[in-house]
Amino acid sequence: MHTPGSLAGIGVDIVELARVRAMRFPARFAEYFLTAPEMESLRAAPDPAAFIASRFAAKEAVIKAFPGLMKPHWFEIAKEGVKPVVRFVSPGFAEQYRAMVALSHSTEYAAGFVAIERL
Repeated sequence: MHTPGSLAGIGVDIVELARVRAMRFPARFAEYFLTAPEMESLRAAPDPAAFIASRFAAKEAVIKAFPGLMKPHWFEIAKEGVKPVVRFVSPGFAEQYRAMVALSHSTEYAAGFVAIERL
C-alpha cells in the first residue's frame, strides 16, 4: 500500500549544450519530446539550444523518476512566474501524482532534477 504524500521516485539528467548546438535540426529533435505549448515557448526562447537542453533534461528526469510508464508528450514543463513546473496533460496522472522540478544550466550544461510525490 502506498501512503499519500510519500515519495514515489526521484530522477536527474544532464545535457551538454554543445551537443544541442551541433544538431543539424534541433527543432525537429525537440518535436520528439515537446508538447505543442512547449514548442511555442521554444520559438520565443532567447537561446533555443539552452531551452531544448533544459527541457530535455527535465523530461528525462521525470521519466526516470516516475514509478510506471511515462512518455514525454504525457506531461509538459511550463513556467509559473520564474519557477518551472510539471503539468500532466494525460488523464489520471495529476490526480495521483505531483512532480516537483528544478532546472539549472551553465554555459556548458543543462540539468533537471525531479521528485515525484503520491497524492
